[in-house]
Amino acid sequence: MKPYIITYDLDNPGQRYKDVKQTIDNFGGSNIRIQKSVWLVRNDLSPDEMTSRLKESIDDNDSLFICELIKNYQGLATDETWKFINENIFPSQ
Repeated sequence: MKPYIITYDLDNPGQRYKDVKQTIDNFGGSNIRIQKSVWLVRNDLSPDEMTSRLKESIDDNDSLFICELIKNYQGLATDETWKFINENIFPSQ
């Protein structure tokens, strides 16, 4: 399994945030939403596979970006978020 970041902008008219969340939850593996439209995920899918699945939940005028992550990060987040990241996105090998 590999870690990825998923970001998107859902513009009018659809803005189907619940559908996007459900699709990401169905990827398998682990995930956490760290901002309104930013998710960290760890699963066995490729960016192409995730994009294909998410296309069903977004409109043609929405944007989507998925990128594999490496363990070189920093930021400001809750202790709960950092715990999830360290245990599920970048677990010790």
